[in-house]
Amino acid sequence: SVKPSHYDLTIQTDLDNSVFKGLVKINLDVKEPTSTIVLNSSKLKLNKAISYVRSETLNEKLAPSNCSVNDKDKQVTFTFPTTFQSGTQLELEIAFTGTFDSSNVGYYRASYEKDGKKRYYTLNQFEAINARCAFPCWDEPALKATFDVTLIFKTDMVNISNSAVVLEKAFSPNDQDYLDLKEAFPTLNDKWKITKFHRTPKMSTYIVAFASGPFEYIESKVKLPISGMEVPLRVYGTLTMNMILSSLLSTADIIHQAQFALDFKAQVLPLYEQLFDVPYPLPKLDTLVVS
Repeated sequence: SVKPSHYDLTIQTDLDNSVFKGLVKINLDVKEPTSTIVLNSSKLKLNKAISYVRSETLNEKLAPSNCSVNDKDKQVTFTFPTTFQSGTQLELEIAFTGTFDSSNVGYYRASYEKDGKKRYYTLNQFEAINARCAFPCWDEPALKATFDVTLIFKTDMVNISNSAVVLEKAFSPNDQDYLDLKEAFPTLNDKWKITKFHRTPKMSTYIVAFASGPFEYIESKVKLPISGMEVPLRVYGTLTMNMILSSLLSTADIIHQAQFALDFKAQVLPLYEQLFDVPYPLPKLDTLVVS
């Protein structure tokens, strides 16, 4: 009865306490009259108090009269005190929290050893239907939408996502760009960094990608034959003594392998663009290599 067209997703991740907190605003087109909105959610705690719909036609905030969770089908149903008519455009806003477990699906935390200390980073594995473990969404491949992703991490972390960074800076309570975030994320202070990425093309939820950690990278660029774009290429990773010892490779060997992967991308991407006769749709291409 409704179809998503755009997600504005902000996630704050506390690696030390193994939790994350998010706020997602979803633009919806009503296809059939309905008073209920059903979407996917798994392992997330939803904050019902600030889940509401803002309608362009009604021009008011409507809190749901009921919220029910179906753990078996990994769905949540919001029931509203009015019926939304066909053609109505809505915005559904949901605040949520999640915790990291031992699985390597959805949005998860991993670690490695450096200088005798455990270091943490996060990444995601959404294919095929695990985006619902990271944020409430319509987790169906056919329901494509655009995405604005904002990641909030401690200032020493590197944040990456599908699109290029549009704005990145440490949080300041007097910063006009982020006044609206303080209410949703009350623990923000100058130890947190906010990274906002450019809007993506339309894509399925399982293609959305983001990761954060103490990553290092090497980079190059390539000019594509059809689009004519010059696309930045990067290979990110965590270079640790454990990786070197376990693979019996030297630091130079690992760097050489990363360079090989970078050079290979620069050769293959133009060939793919020519082979499929489709311009590459993103402004960059990153690869993350982790242990």
